[in-house]
Amino acid sequence: MITNPLGFAGQSHQTAQTRHGWSKALQLPPDLYPGVGGKRFRATLLQRAFEFAGGEGQAPTMVIDAVEMLHTGSLVIDDFEDDSRTRRQQPALHQVIGTARAVNAGNWMYFRALELAASAYDDSARCAGLLKKFIEVARQCHEGQAIDLSTRVDEVTPRQAQATALAISRWKTGRLVGLAAWCGGHAAAGSPETLRAVAAFGCHVGICLQMKNDLDELREFISGAERCDDLKNRRVTWPWAWAAADLSAVGFAALQQRLGQQQRASLRGLASKLLEVTLERAMQAINARLDRAVERLSAVTPGGPDVGLLAEVTNALRITTAPVEAEASR
Repeated sequence: MITNPLGFAGQSHQTAQTRHGWSKALQLPPDLYPGVGGKRFRATLLQRAFEFAGGEGQAPTMVIDAVEMLHTGSLVIDDFEDDSRTRRQQPALHQVIGTARAVNAGNWMYFRALELAASAYDDSARCAGLLKKFIEVARQCHEGQAIDLSTRVDEVTPRQAQATALAISRWKTGRLVGLAAWCGGHAAAGSPETLRAVAAFGCHVGICLQMKNDLDELREFISGAERCDDLKNRRVTWPWAWAAADLSAVGFAALQQRLGQQQRASLRGLASKLLEVTLERAMQAINARLDRAVERLSAVTPGGPDVGLLAEVTNALRITTAPVEAEASR
């Protein structure tokens, strides 16, 4: 982790009074600092992609922190937009400091991530390429979030539910995880072909990460957790997409109608039904997509680096019927 990733040592923030005022205004809890909160799934993937592309030792810390900062800022904004109560078993930031200051802090993290990317290397051309990629992915993630926010699962057909879940996952989560892998390859000065390959691999892994997160939220809610943002907000998630694939149109419509009952007990019953009809398909879908991602990476890099370096990262996403911890890899 870089020294002082929040940038409090900048020339415009030298005085104790200014630093205190700025820090108090942002009021980021310790577990939202880069390198502290979550399980750093993207940081691990970045490091493995760095090694896969021929890098030796540790990937540039500033690049890792830039990815983590961009991701964490998105969590702050997502939680506000979803009216979430918790994040990582703690109150969501906007619940603690209010929506205005939380949105300000989340947006600040976006800009700080871009600032880190713009100064990650001594070579200005490499920095420019990295910054361009960050801006592109940040835009794509916002587009995915726009689809997520504007589409209600009780207003779509079964076919639309499947297509929408894939679009949201590809743009909102897949592109950000793909960015982490691309950054690792870029830091190792990998070839354009290698960068495309690891980015595509990361995108597929990101889709699986979203699948698992959607499933985990259901499981934890059924087990008594309070968080049920996806059901409460009628989001198009993977359990709905899997149900749309397996149920008749009438059966799927019956589940959609149950969303009108917003009492927590009713939502838990709906969550149990969704899990019942989708768990087997969920396991198959996640594990099969991960297998295909590894196979495709091997196919486009024949005789190249050890694909096992990246394949190992996917093991954290493979699921069984055993309960799992919600938000573990967010």
